[in-house]
Amino acid sequence: MKNAFTKGLSGLVSLTVPVVLSVLSVLILVSPVFVNIEYRRPGFPGDRYGFSTAERLQYGNLTRSYLVTKQSLDTLRELKFDSGEPLYQERELSHLEDVKVVLQGVLKVWAGAVFLLVLSGIYSRFGGWQDQYWEAVFRGGRLTALLVVAILVLTVVSFRALFTNFHLIFFEGDSWLFLYSDTLIRLFPMRFWQDAFLVFGFLTLAGGVLLGWVVPSRRK
Repeated sequence: MKNAFTKGLSGLVSLTVPVVLSVLSVLILVSPVFVNIEYRRPGFPGDRYGFSTAERLQYGNLTRSYLVTKQSLDTLRELKFDSGEPLYQERELSHLEDVKVVLQGVLKVWAGAVFLLVLSGIYSRFGGWQDQYWEAVFRGGRLTALLVVAILVLTVVSFRALFTNFHLIFFEGDSWLFLYSDTLIRLFPMRFWQDAFLVFGFLTLAGGVLLGWVVPSRRK
C-alpha cells in the first residue's frame, strides 16, 4: 500500500514541476524587467498613433502593476489622455479585469504546486524514498522541456494560431479582440506578445533542462 502511495505521489510531483517552472517564468514576465527591456529593444515597432517610448513605459507599467497587485480597476479608469479622454475604454478595462482574475488564479495554482513539492520532499525524507522523489522531480524537468519545445515550435510556425487558441481557452467570446487604435493594442502589440511567448519558452526550457539533465548529472 505504501509503495502504491509513494508511486502515485511521485507521478503527481512530476506533473507539478512543469506548473512550478512555467509560472516562475510568468512571474518574470509580469515583473518590470521584461516590459522595460521590451519597449527599449531595437526593432520594437513604434506606435503609429503617437505613444512615445516613455509613455508606453509609463502606461505599460501602470497596467502591469494593476494586474499583479490588489489595486482596483479604478486605478486604470482614472488614467486620461491630455485631451481628457479616458486612456482605456470600458471594454478594455473589462478585459484587463478578466486577465487579472486569470492571473490570480494561476498564481494560486502555483502556490499550491509549490506547497505540494515542498511537502512531498519533506515526506520523502522521513519516509525513506527520497531518491524516488528526486527522480520524480528530474522527470518533471524533462517533461517540462518537451512541452516547452512544442510551444516554441508553435510560436515560430504559427504564433497567431497559438495566440488565438490561448485566448479562446481563458476568455469568453471575442472579449479579447480590439482595434489597432485601442490603447491595449497600442501598448501591447502582437510583437510584444510574440516576444513574451518566446521569452517564456526559453526561460522555462532552461529550467526544464537544468532540472531534467544538468542537476541529475551533477548528483551522479
